[in-house]
Amino acid sequence: GLRAAQRAGVKLPAMPHVPGLGAMLGGLRAGQALQGFESPMTRAEAKLILNLRDANPAKDSIREAHRKLLVANHPDKGGSTFIATKINEAKEIMLGKKMA
Repeated sequence: GLRAAQRAGVKLPAMPHVPGLGAMLGGLRAGQALQGFESPMTRAEAKLILNLRDANPAKDSIREAHRKLLVANHPDKGGSTFIATKINEAKEIMLGKKMA
């Protein structure tokens, strides 16, 4: 692999620029790092997870965002149970069923 080649002293070319890679990584900009989830989840983080832009989104928009994300990430369809749990937790926080 790459590490074995580097240890052997093989010079590898620099990684090419891939347009749109930032969008695939959730819109990260230069200098931003990937971060984990907060514990306990905050209302701001719940809005980010559900991709809600409004300051006070309506219950219907929260439920719709939750439904779309869960359909795409459901464990029965190959999604992660951890991610599904975080999506559910974000919905509960935004609907006020769980305190942030």
